[in-house]
Amino acid sequence: MKVPLLIAIGLMLGASTVFGQTIKDTEESFPSYNIRGFIQQQFIEDATPGTPARFTMHRARFGLSGNVTEQISIHVIGGLLEPPQNTPRLVHAYMDYRAHPLLTVRAGQFLVPFGLESSEVIPLNPAIERTLAVRRLNTFHMFSDVGLQARGNWTRFNYAIALINGAGANQPEQINPKDFAGRLGVQLIENMEAGISGHIGQFQPDQTLDNYESRYRMGLDLNFSGDPVFVRGEYIHRRDNQPDGEEITMNGGYLLAGYNFTNRLEGIARYEFLKPNTDLDNNKLQVFTIGANYYFVGRTRLSVNYEFRDDELNPDFGNLLTVQMQVVL
Repeated sequence: MKVPLLIAIGLMLGASTVFGQTIKDTEESFPSYNIRGFIQQQFIEDATPGTPARFTMHRARFGLSGNVTEQISIHVIGGLLEPPQNTPRLVHAYMDYRAHPLLTVRAGQFLVPFGLESSEVIPLNPAIERTLAVRRLNTFHMFSDVGLQARGNWTRFNYAIALINGAGANQPEQINPKDFAGRLGVQLIENMEAGISGHIGQFQPDQTLDNYESRYRMGLDLNFSGDPVFVRGEYIHRRDNQPDGEEITMNGGYLLAGYNFTNRLEGIARYEFLKPNTDLDNNKLQVFTIGANYYFVGRTRLSVNYEFRDDELNPDFGNLLTVQMQVVL
């Protein structure tokens, strides 16, 4: 390594001591709010030619959430630093109205309900980052969009459906028809849930032309949240229609397994693949990740991930080492 791994870890641990604990409003009366947020500092060594080893502030998000009344809550999170350009952006801003266990209505900018990884806030992911397969098959900027969502639970079933712009977070909408996305989950046995997701909508292939094409995605997922063993996986199929009457079909997925050695230390292994065009040969991406997380308190943790990467479209795409200190309020 160009920078010793132990030095990188030591510097990150030292930087983490300046952050305090969760600030909570102890009042039971309404309204009541909590400060939320997290920071992620990384050391990255990328074997891709021409890429230097580096320290980086990866994300810094802060905001508040809480209850306005017994049935109404709000959640506002801003990103002071957001990848890839480290620019400030609004991450989430939505209101929930809990009408019934079967129905909570959400309005604002929120994570689009589709699959596991893309609809889960990133500090909860067992790996440092979402898979490349999920990121590249996603159609929404920051995995979020603006619109209305309904969600709820009934016996072993849960659902979330959303009517959204389709342009993604913090993006102006330029298409009149809206997108529809949702997920239906069912608890198969204790600690195991399966889900099916769908997304249909339209997009503008060429921003200079006033033409719109249809697109759709379908996803299957399975999650076993056991202890000490946990397993999760997803498969995603995507199709984008093109102006010439053709279509581009993509698919990808991953399987992640983890083991809790103690209540603080866990190890993970993850395999993922992506086919950006299923009609072409020699365009498959495969990544195998091994990693470990050490939890200090809550979701505050030190993580190490090493990715063995093989991209048929880019033979120079090298392996990747990432060390991350995550501090969560």
